[in-house]
Amino acid sequence: MKTARSVATSASLNPDTYIYKILPISTAMGSISSDDSLRVIDPPTLELRGTIGGVHDGVTCLSGFRDRLGLTAGRDGLLKCIDLRTKNTTFELSEEKKPAILSTACQENLIATGAELTNSQAAITVWDARASKRSLLHYVESHSDDVTDLCFHTSHPSILLSGSTDGLVNLYDTTVADEDDALVQVFNHGSSIAHAGFLSDHEVFALSHDEAFSIYESNRSDHVEAPIPTYALGDLRPQLQCEYVVDLVSSESTGTVLGAGSHSLHQLDVVPLHRGSEWGLDTANTLRLPSAHGEEVVRSLCLSRDGNTIFTAGEDGLIKAWRSSEDSTVTVEAEDSGNADKKRKNQKHSGKDERARFKPY
Repeated sequence: MKTARSVATSASLNPDTYIYKILPISTAMGSISSDDSLRVIDPPTLELRGTIGGVHDGVTCLSGFRDRLGLTAGRDGLLKCIDLRTKNTTFELSEEKKPAILSTACQENLIATGAELTNSQAAITVWDARASKRSLLHYVESHSDDVTDLCFHTSHPSILLSGSTDGLVNLYDTTVADEDDALVQVFNHGSSIAHAGFLSDHEVFALSHDEAFSIYESNRSDHVEAPIPTYALGDLRPQLQCEYVVDLVSSESTGTVLGAGSHSLHQLDVVPLHRGSEWGLDTANTLRLPSAHGEEVVRSLCLSRDGNTIFTAGEDGLIKAWRSSEDSTVTVEAEDSGNADKKRKNQKHSGKDERARFKPY
């Protein structure tokens, strides 16, 4: 096992402010937080470039869209496209009834949103950014509960994946308007989906809120329901000796890794997925982030484009940059990060249901 060290730490947010997600967008990094702000961060130093306050009434989502553009969405039912350089909103989308948006995805000119279950419908809406006032597609029957994750296929941009708290992961052909015909394949993971996506052209992963992980083989030529997973690892917590799994992220240089956190041990392990004769967890090459975000949960992680830097963000209101201890990069610390860590040790969220940490927003 290798060990990483923190090479940069952001200035802290206000007490009890969580960072929900961080994401590299062009040459910057965006972050959304529980104070409903979108912040633009400089990735090398983690210094603040700017803040857009009140970006939503209950911000939930952040995605990258084209150069310097970020997509945000919230419980107010709005989706906004924001230029991270000028901080201006370039366009805004919403459905007529404005259900809370819990997930977004974009690919080329297509933008998809996934909604909270409202009036017995958990809607997936697809828009064309070139004609954004009216939606292209509206799928409302394929899920029976909140749509928690969306992802477009990188090689086949018309294929959209959705995951839901109903335990299903669906594939759609967005060139087809009729929902029954557009639904290409259904994977029944059996428990509420936290994250789902593509591992390869024909492989889909699903990670549930109870940390169960499986990989499925997709077959877009047939309508096949509930195929058996080709690789079912089950609950990752006892196997990785962790208390929760943050997410899976990928880069060209590192491949796919997952973040396995332990707030009681104050650490985060970054574990590679590898593919030999079958998929497996390469625990021998785990990179440990000691101290991580202390006793607070790590909400988000991402990789630099070269894969040499890992960025994490958490419920302590901090963003941190990490590199392997073998790297000679000089450590950069924000002036107040040490004091913030001390303050937050005394700000435990007593009485909070642990399971609530892993529920969708």
